[in-house]
Amino acid sequence: MNKRPLLPAALAAALVMLCHSPAWSQGFALEGAIIDSRTGQSLGVVTEKGDLNALFRAQKAMTFGILRSAGISLEQLSPEVRARIERFQTTNVEAFRAFSQGLDLKDQGKFAQAREQFKRAAELDPNFALASEQQQSMPDVNLGSGLQVRAVMQAVAGAAVDKGKATFVVDVARAAAAIQAGQTVVTVAAPPTEAAVVNDYKFSSNQAGASNRFGANLVVGLAYGYTAAGGAVVNPIAPSEWRSSEYRVSNGVLESVGASGGGFLAQRLNAASANTGNTTLSDGTAAYWGSWLSAPGSSATLTVSGSAIAAPNLGRVDYVLADATRVMPSAGVATYTPSGGLLSNVSGNIGVNFVNRSVTLQNLGFQLGSLNFAGLAGSATYSDTSRSGAFNGNYSAGTCTGCAGFTPGASSFAGNFVGPNAGGLVLSTILLTGNGGTASGVHLFGR
Repeated sequence: MNKRPLLPAALAAALVMLCHSPAWSQGFALEGAIIDSRTGQSLGVVTEKGDLNALFRAQKAMTFGILRSAGISLEQLSPEVRARIERFQTTNVEAFRAFSQGLDLKDQGKFAQAREQFKRAAELDPNFALASEQQQSMPDVNLGSGLQVRAVMQAVAGAAVDKGKATFVVDVARAAAAIQAGQTVVTVAAPPTEAAVVNDYKFSSNQAGASNRFGANLVVGLAYGYTAAGGAVVNPIAPSEWRSSEYRVSNGVLESVGASGGGFLAQRLNAASANTGNTTLSDGTAAYWGSWLSAPGSSATLTVSGSAIAAPNLGRVDYVLADATRVMPSAGVATYTPSGGLLSNVSGNIGVNFVNRSVTLQNLGFQLGSLNFAGLAGSATYSDTSRSGAFNGNYSAGTCTGCAGFTPGASSFAGNFVGPNAGGLVLSTILLTGNGGTASGVHLFGR
């Protein structure tokens, strides 16, 4: 007898539960849609309904219905696998609800809140082992930087390629917990220390001419896209402050940034330069932006953690650059408004309080391709050890028109200040757009 392999394709099941009473005392309806992720074809819909007392038995019946719709014969399941599926994790409805809320918060990167929900589920049902396991695996902080996500994803993608795998799964919560515990998930280049850069502020010989006179430390915000293992398109950001030996600029066009052997190196090489522009901020700081357009035979190259990316896998690379701030103000407040860059139709502003080092994104809106983002809000605290006041955080609110499913809390922003006295800032952002999609961009804001 020919047997189909277990789970021949990645499957997605969407479950909707309707409870018709605040006390959960009446009935329920469950509906699951099974989609073949390779083709997008619907494999069927499974429904269960009934009295709430039968909820958990209906959940098991629905699981087996999903397997049948996916073409998996129940007879081919081993007794051990079938027993694991049939075992009830909990029969406590309130514990199940808390556990479900914990999973939703975990998907948003809100690990601290998710931990509390898993803890509540375990307290409501001490035999709910899965809730206890999730509680123990959650870090007690929220995910604050898209750079951590990028590093983890790239590390796992590289490992998957090394093992000949086309797909991979990442538990970002466990990765963040490992980072918090001091474990090394992936090695990335560290910014220069205060002692290392204290005497770096001088004009460098690799920039000749008035239009290229940058201080030795330069803020460069990068946003780019590439095709990872398995065909997924990834859109990372790479905002940072770089020393004079780590970048090269020619007539306002970024030629390279990073260092070989340092974890990150981006080089324009013979890729076409496009979308270039520049402006002068109120404090006299000159800022520049543009794109690298890669194509086979005339491609830029990005080397990240030892892995080189070039066309056709590498897409457009956008950048904004300007002199890094030398000394952050220690008093007063300022409002930064859109001043130029690679995002379209930018609106809103960014408020900064130099006393408590707070950065507040207020009603930001912009367009990325066919996606329109609006009402984006978020807050962060900039570093008091970085000369350019590096900051990062997650959005707390916002909407997207054109996204398959936008969750602000799972999207992040990062930036650095530019100009001698923080006359502007470079903001980079990565947004999760639903169905595994991402979008990223970079823009300049001035006082």
